Amino acid sequence: MTYHFPVLIEECEEGGYYGECPHLPGCQVQGETYEETLEELKAAIAGMIDDYIETGDPLPSRYPILTVVTIDH
Repeated sequence: MTYHFPVLIEECEEGGYYGECPHLPGCQVQGETYEETLEELKAAIAGMIDDYIETGDPLPSRYPILTVVTIDH
């Protein structure tokens, strides 16, 4: 089955990156590079999906659509 979750990845002031999936509480990772952080986040999400399935809890199925807007000011 294919799942789609919005994620947030941001650069840390001290170096590296922080990533989270806001719709899966506790799903947070850190990595040295953007790519590493994204892969770690995918693995964390997959693990959490397995946990939801194993416990029989419903996965979050409704969440806002995130987008980026450009403002010329």
